[in-house]
Amino acid sequence: MHSFNLVEKPWIPTILLDGRYQDMSLKEVLLSPDQIKELYDSSPLVTAALHRLLLAILYRNFPCKSLQDWKPIWKAWDYEKLASYLEKWKDRFDLFHKEHPFYQLANFSTKKPTPIKRLGWEFAAGNNATLFDHSWDEDRPKVSPSTAARWIIATHLFAASAGKSETLHTKDSPWTRGAVILMQGNNLFETLNLNLLSFIRDEYIEESEGDLPTWEQSPNWKPEHDLYPSKLLEYLTWQSRAICLIPEDDGSVKECYFAQGRAIREDWRREPMFAYNKSDKEGYFPWQFREDKAIWRDSHTLFDLSGEVSKVPYSLCRISELIEDGVLPIECVYQLQILGQCLESGKPTINFLRQESLPLRVEYLQKEELLEKLKAAIELSEEVAEKLRKGLWQLSKLLLATNSNNSEARQPDKKDIQNLVNSFSSLPHYWSQMEIAFKDFLTKLPDDESEEGLQKEIKRWAENLRNNALEAFKVATRSLDGSARKLKAAAIAENSFRVSLFEALGRYLQQPTAIGATNE
Repeated sequence: MHSFNLVEKPWIPTILLDGRYQDMSLKEVLLSPDQIKELYDSSPLVTAALHRLLLAILYRNFPCKSLQDWKPIWKAWDYEKLASYLEKWKDRFDLFHKEHPFYQLANFSTKKPTPIKRLGWEFAAGNNATLFDHSWDEDRPKVSPSTAARWIIATHLFAASAGKSETLHTKDSPWTRGAVILMQGNNLFETLNLNLLSFIRDEYIEESEGDLPTWEQSPNWKPEHDLYPSKLLEYLTWQSRAICLIPEDDGSVKECYFAQGRAIREDWRREPMFAYNKSDKEGYFPWQFREDKAIWRDSHTLFDLSGEVSKVPYSLCRISELIEDGVLPIECVYQLQILGQCLESGKPTINFLRQESLPLRVEYLQKEELLEKLKAAIELSEEVAEKLRKGLWQLSKLLLATNSNNSEARQPDKKDIQNLVNSFSSLPHYWSQMEIAFKDFLTKLPDDESEEGLQKEIKRWAENLRNNALEAFKVATRSLDGSARKLKAAAIAENSFRVSLFEALGRYLQQPTAIGATNE
């Protein structure tokens, strides 16, 4: 009989404080979190899912329903209690247990087995996108039990609705169409504690008796639709798919039984580790990654605790309270890790996976005027990007015109102009450079909140915008050959672009004017 016990076997990918990578067991991770820098898997979905599993175990042992419950946990964990818990439930963490296979539906089967790679987003199988791999379903490679365990955990959280299955029609999993936002501390001990703050809740899940993680419940649940989570631990260990691994003789896994599991109703909007935007028509809806927009351009929304335009993860609200209470230092620079996937609207096709980080100065959570400065700075970067886009449009139009000296000559097609604009790659260059500058601006802006200090940082931000916009425009002009006609077109477009750029930035570079203000 096969066995792979997650409590004892190394399977969780970690980065230690000295920078070494090491796979560790559940017991090793939970009993030495201060020796681990972070959890890290090549798939951001797996990284996010592993955090959720560890948080569920911690909450089961150290339930914190108030900040008063949380404060002693921040100082130290009861490691004897954790070790005793893992020993008591060790058999429920066996991947191939006959009666209680970890995160699986015991004795479940379908007419045909499914390639185990369907659970991995690096492969294409069934309805998975072919973005990462163009292999066929007939190719059924084996994976190690440790890989299978990581894939199962991620699948329960990120699997997308993809048509019929042998149980029910498939539905999205809890984290399928949103971005998971994790607070990151100096080590894994701090990271897990900071994210436990998300579960000190006031309204998203009602308290109820008998709240247990899935491994402490009956392993013979049934697939269902339109469920409404009312218990926190049950929700944290939700099984959105019916899965049962089929081990090979050597203990590896090539196939599994796979179908729809338990589906949450589609209008449920209470995930504590999501950010939500707000609209008049839809109410709150999950903030999602966009392929054309880096996370920093939405940072002012993610830091806004007012609830007027968004809802942020509960951990951010709680951190602000703890700083006011003097439990956490205000001068700390925390990191937000934002992880998830982007899918086509209403479809299971994955466009990309992403993991981004964003520094967080807690002053933005506490001082509305500082957040407004940040918002205005981001809006200014968007305004400069629009100036750049128009400058590239003019350049492209001049290059494609049959006779740029004759206003009555036939004008180039707009699609051709846009294609040429896109071919220059100037806008992506601009945004990539501004991301580097923004993170520096973000961390330094609160250092000196005097008018003089703010103006110094704002001027530096405007200089970065100007320099990077000009360099991005040169990315386009440098790609041109040296013909007189093209040089003339470049000179006309660049001169016009410089004028428009000064219109946007001149007031910040010439004199000390508050950002977002205008001169009479």
